[in-house]
Amino acid sequence: MLPIVVIGAGPAGMLAAGRAAECGVPVRLLEKNQMPGRKLLITGAGRCNITSAVDLDTFIGQFFGQGRFLYPALQTMYREELLDLLARHGIRCQVDHQGKYFPVTGQSSDVLLAMLHYGQKQGVQLMTDCAVQSIQRVQDHFEILSSQGTVLAGAVILTTGGMTYPVTGSSGDGYRLAAQLGHSIVPPRPALAPFVVKQTYIQNLAGLSLPDVEVRLVQPGKKPVAGRGDLLLTHKGVSGPVILRLSRELSGSADVHINLVPSFARPALIAAILTVFNQNGRTHIKNCLDSFLPHRLVTPLLTAAGIDPDRMAAQAGRRIAEQIAQAISDWTLTVTGTQGIHIAMVTAGGVALREINPASLESRLVPGLYFAGEVLDLDGDTGGYNLQAACSTGYLAGQSAAAALLSHLRNDR
Repeated sequence: MLPIVVIGAGPAGMLAAGRAAECGVPVRLLEKNQMPGRKLLITGAGRCNITSAVDLDTFIGQFFGQGRFLYPALQTMYREELLDLLARHGIRCQVDHQGKYFPVTGQSSDVLLAMLHYGQKQGVQLMTDCAVQSIQRVQDHFEILSSQGTVLAGAVILTTGGMTYPVTGSSGDGYRLAAQLGHSIVPPRPALAPFVVKQTYIQNLAGLSLPDVEVRLVQPGKKPVAGRGDLLLTHKGVSGPVILRLSRELSGSADVHINLVPSFARPALIAAILTVFNQNGRTHIKNCLDSFLPHRLVTPLLTAAGIDPDRMAAQAGRRIAEQIAQAISDWTLTVTGTQGIHIAMVTAGGVALREINPASLESRLVPGLYFAGEVLDLDGDTGGYNLQAACSTGYLAGQSAAAALLSHLRNDR
C-alpha cells in the first residue's frame, strides 16, 4: 500500500498524520524546516492558546461568515476530544477567566511535543528538510517531487499553512501546489494584524493598554465597520483584540475613530468633565482627567485636539469641556496599512472552499487530495479559534483519507 503523504508539519499536519496512521495506514509527514511546528511555538506569546470554552455555534460564528464549512470537522473533533488527545500524550490544559485554554505548563513547546508523540506512537514517518516542489496525479496515485527525491503517495493531505510569519516556513507553498492541481486560490491577505498609523506621537505611548474601547474603521467607498474590546498602543500604531478583528476588513488607508469611554453618552461625559473642572479649579486640565484617561495619554490627546493641556481648570468652561469630550469619544488616527503578512497572526484567503467537500475535506476536483488548516480560505477571531480549526480539520482529513485508502484496498482484492 502506498502511504498517505501529509505535506506540512504544523498542528493540522501533525493531527492529520497521527489520525491517518491511527486508522491503520502508512503515513509520511513531510516538513521543509529542520523542525516541525515552528509557528505553533510562537502562538499565544509562546503559551499556546489551544482552544476556546465557547459552545459550537458560537465558535462557528467567529469565522466571519465562513464558519459553517467547519461543522463536520468540529463534530468529529472539538474541544473535549482535542484536550483528551493532548492529555493522553502528557499535556493537560486549563481554562483562564476569558475562556481560553492553555497548557498547564504555559509552554507551547509542550503542546508541540504532545502532537509529535501522537504521530510517533502511531508510526508516522517524519521527514524534515523536505521541501516539496510539485505534485502530480498519475493514474491512481500521486508523484511528489521534493528536495529529497520523488515520493509516491496513495493520497495527499496538504497542510502547508498560510503566508503569515514566513520565517516559520509559512510562505504560501500550499497555494502554489494547490493551483498546480487545478484549485482556485482566494487572494491571500493578512488577518489579525496590527495597524500602522500616521501620527508619530503614538511612538511615545507604546505599551499603553486601553481596555474596553469602541473602534470604527472608516474607509473611502466602504461601509464603516465597528468593534469593541481592548486596544494596545505600539511603536507603529494600534493593536489588541479589537484592532486584530477589524484588520481583515482593511483594504488600504483608512481612519480609526476610537471612543475611549463608550459607557458615557456625550452629554453625560461633558457634564462629568465640567464637574471635575469645578472641583479642581487650581489644577492644570492635564492633571484632572485621570478618571477618564490613562495619564500618559492625556497630554498627547489634548495636544492633538488643539487643546492647551496647561490651561487651568478654572479657566476651562463648557466649550473646552465639549472639545475634550469630542477628543475622548472620537480619537481619530490615520491608518496607512497593517504591519503586513510577516507579522499577521493568520492569513485570510486561500484554497477556495467551494472546491472542497466539507464532510471529508477531499478535493472536489482531484480524488485523493485533501486539505486542512490555514491553507484553506478560513480565518477566525483571536482566542484559540484558528488553532482548534487547524487541529479539527487535520484530524478529519487524516481520518477521511485513511478510510478512502482502506476502502480502495478492499475493493481491489
